[in-house]
Amino acid sequence: MPVLEKRTVSIEELDAMAAVELPDREMLSLVTILITNVLNNLSVTVTVKNVNIAAQVCAVVNVLNQNIGTNLTCTIQQ
Repeated sequence: MPVLEKRTVSIEELDAMAAVELPDREMLSLVTILITNVLNNLSVTVTVKNVNIAAQVCAVVNVLNQNIGTNLTCTIQQ
């Protein structure tokens, strides 16, 4: 098994590297999706870590409403 050699990094190499800043802690909080069946007042709550996933879930709920006539509502809460 080859041994990795340590070498010094030049200033140019450091400048070429990308640094990514982490988002604020508030942005890392969980997102709650609330899906309610308007006809019988039943609801499902789903907690996810990504607002993009929450938006996709609500988009699917809207497609179901349009295509098969369900009476569901979807809200995203933080």
